[in-house]
Amino acid sequence: MQARVVVLIIFLFIFTGIGGFIVGSTLPFQNLAVYLPQQNSPVSQSAPALIAPSDGSEFVESELELAWRWDAGLNENQFFALRIWPEELPYREIWSEEARVSVAEAIDSYSVDLGSFYWKVAVVNVDATGTFDNMGSDWSEEFHLRRVRRWSILAKQYAEMSGIARQIYDQNLSPTETIDETHRFIQANSIPDLQEDYDADYGDAIELMFNYAQGRSSERPHLLCDGRSTAMLTILSELGIESRLVFLYSPVPGYLAQHTVLEVFNPELQRWQVHDLAWDFYYVDRKSLERVSAERILFGPRENLAGCPIAGGPCNELVMRESVGYFDAMRYGWTYELWVNLDRFPISRRFEGQDGRNIAEFISDGQPHKVTIRTDNWEHLDR
Repeated sequence: MQARVVVLIIFLFIFTGIGGFIVGSTLPFQNLAVYLPQQNSPVSQSAPALIAPSDGSEFVESELELAWRWDAGLNENQFFALRIWPEELPYREIWSEEARVSVAEAIDSYSVDLGSFYWKVAVVNVDATGTFDNMGSDWSEEFHLRRVRRWSILAKQYAEMSGIARQIYDQNLSPTETIDETHRFIQANSIPDLQEDYDADYGDAIELMFNYAQGRSSERPHLLCDGRSTAMLTILSELGIESRLVFLYSPVPGYLAQHTVLEVFNPELQRWQVHDLAWDFYYVDRKSLERVSAERILFGPRENLAGCPIAGGPCNELVMRESVGYFDAMRYGWTYELWVNLDRFPISRRFEGQDGRNIAEFISDGQPHKVTIRTDNWEHLDR
């Protein structure tokens, strides 16, 4: 029997059996050997066994291939029928003789770039005309896939985590709760004034904070905005949550004012969110009540913003008034890519307090040719 692959796309809201129209198509199957375990002997199955990607997997791009196992093999009049669908939308159905299928076309047809997908497989019998006749197996279990904008970073092994990371992990918090609890810990166990010398990742300062929180020491580390932000970055990375330092700049008479905040990628909401650890709050948009990114603050309207105290209480403009004034220019970490709001920051201006340098010369240590300047007009992009 020659290999056959056909694609059946069905738009059904009410389903009482398998049916529809068949469209011929060649599907790209790549690197699927890793999906298929070696079988020493056939195992009796009432339904195909889903293999890969595993239940609960995440994916970013639609170029996704699904694989399963059916030990009995297919007869001449049989196909595999695969169904895939996003939450609360009708399924697409693909028929194939192969125990793996590319679902890029089906995924793209939904225009869903974030959220849950589900899939399952069965064997179907067809008549002499190739039309569905009856079921050749039960439906498999459903596997859940989650489409995300960014891959999650790997958390440390539990035994390798710091004391505070283990303590937060043990609370079984949601990602948002984990982020806020980390912020809250640093706020409660450090002093925001003249900073001392600590390791680059502030691991020693984190240990001091943990010992203080446990009552084993009366000493709290003295940390400014960059120290507190870096400590939070270090703890979150142990817990598998990505974040990045954001260096802020604002022109004031005589010098270049600077501040550091932390932008956290919330894996639960798939959005970047700013935490200011010097004043202990996060930013929200008053209209949507959603936490916002550094890009939104830099290029978007400030009158729609509010600051929400990490310790609780109402979100309001007074909380963020001093911090938001630094969002005239910024860069992500120690890079040479500078984001500038030209309505707020004249990039050619020189500052006496920075040895007469302009901002490009200042961040590049006198080598402005290394600097790339971004002057985007803000749009609601999820970066």
